[in-house]
Amino acid sequence: MVDAINIAVRLMCNAHPEGRRGMAADMGMTLDVFQNHLGRKCGSRFFTLDQLQKMEDLSGTTHLAEYFANRKGLTLVDIPSIANADKVDLYDIELSNKATAGKLAIAKQEAIADGVIDQKELKTLSGLFQQKMRGQILGFLGFLAIYGVCVTEHSVDLFMSNRRTEVGMQIQAAEA
Repeated sequence: MVDAINIAVRLMCNAHPEGRRGMAADMGMTLDVFQNHLGRKCGSRFFTLDQLQKMEDLSGTTHLAEYFANRKGLTLVDIPSIANADKVDLYDIELSNKATAGKLAIAKQEAIADGVIDQKELKTLSGLFQQKMRGQILGFLGFLAIYGVCVTEHSVDLFMSNRRTEVGMQIQAAEA
């Protein structure tokens, strides 16, 4: 889960074929200038939104989008293309989702073994739950795509939030 903008930039640099040095060069900066922007050092401001979007494009990732989605408690889901969707893909999505559901069930059992869910366990559970929900949404959209519903035209309204709940706040309060 990308929960900090600096993490998003680091992940984008890691995904760039030439790493941070290559990202800086593609951005028209020296590595030192790039580092100064990232760390807000030597009077440098953080990257602009246009620069962040360019880094995301250069890296071929969605880390920036994930950061912004997490910031607002939303979850990103890839929308399958009608041209590429088939029943084999749908089966693979469903199989992967069942494996994730199994991992989530095991993580739940391990988390409650001592009777308390700590912050690390909560993060693991939340990540697996989010992954499971992404898979379910992807499977549903894939199903629609196979049967001719063009989901890229927003014909299906979906909203998923992973906003804080009373349970999450109670866990944090108990740990404090």
